[in-house]
Amino acid sequence: MLGHCCILRIDGCYVLVADDVCLVLLWFLRCRMSREFFPYCCRAVALFACVAFMGCSGDEAAVPGTPVEKEVVAPPSIKLLDAAWVGDVDSVRQHIAAGTDLDSRGEDGGTSLHAVAARGNTEVAMLLIDAGADVNAKKADGGTPLHSAAFFCHEKIVRALLANGADKTIPNGVGATAYDSVAGSFEDVKPIYDLVMQVMGPLGLQLDYERIQDERPNMAELLSAQ
Repeated sequence: MLGHCCILRIDGCYVLVADDVCLVLLWFLRCRMSREFFPYCCRAVALFACVAFMGCSGDEAAVPGTPVEKEVVAPPSIKLLDAAWVGDVDSVRQHIAAGTDLDSRGEDGGTSLHAVAARGNTEVAMLLIDAGADVNAKKADGGTPLHSAAFFCHEKIVRALLANGADKTIPNGVGATAYDSVAGSFEDVKPIYDLVMQVMGPLGLQLDYERIQDERPNMAELLSAQ
């Protein structure tokens, strides 16, 4: 707030002066000093008053080096693992902003990155990878996100994992690498896909066997070339 203030006319210029003490001082100077010297005193007093008035404003100046408080973001009600599985991009973003542990585990020891690698949620996979999720995390069976992405033939996720440090030499619990999971013929491993569908189908997993059969040689080539 301005408080008490007045406007002085000094040599044709108008100056806003705050603080009654300055007015008293001007009166005292006029009574004591010569007419020639008085205008210069006015200028000095007015400048002092204006600077003091500006320096005493209600808003506190930021102190250099003072840390700026970051906005606190609350996690959504849906768990990160569930949001990743269903492809809820907005909720995953909110979890990342809230600082949720991206490598939290499900019942099978898998992380959210395992979930999206199996389901093929490419956008969510990219978000998690960019946010620092562990690309070499192991499930209870020893499988990594790269094992899942390769086995279900999600090429974009495989490439993203490899580009961000996924180790293709890591074996799972039976000693197979990601390459080994796609190196054989489709017919040899079809019973495994059937078993996965029995377990994960009710949870929303859908497998296009024709696509997987066509893509397995490409996955094998990609993993052997890297």
